[in-house]
Amino acid sequence: MSRELSKAQIKYLVAMYKMDPEGKGLRSISICRELDVSRPSAHAMIEKLDDKGYVKKEFYGIVYLTNKGVAAGKYYMEKKSD
Repeated sequence: MSRELSKAQIKYLVAMYKMDPEGKGLRSISICRELDVSRPSAHAMIEKLDDKGYVKKEFYGIVYLTNKGVAAGKYYMEKKSD
């Protein structure tokens, strides 16, 4: 899994997993604030994660982790705590 994801992508997935445990979706601006990144940076990363199948982004900015994204977020969060 790590070959497919950069450290920055893992950081986003873990943060999103922690922020949205119920899978209700997140606004991009919430991700920006949590990670202290600009909106363009977050947008670019979300697009990359969407292309790889880890998130699904709606047209008006709600971002959802896919099953693949939840699994990766959980895996890396647990790996980090080891």
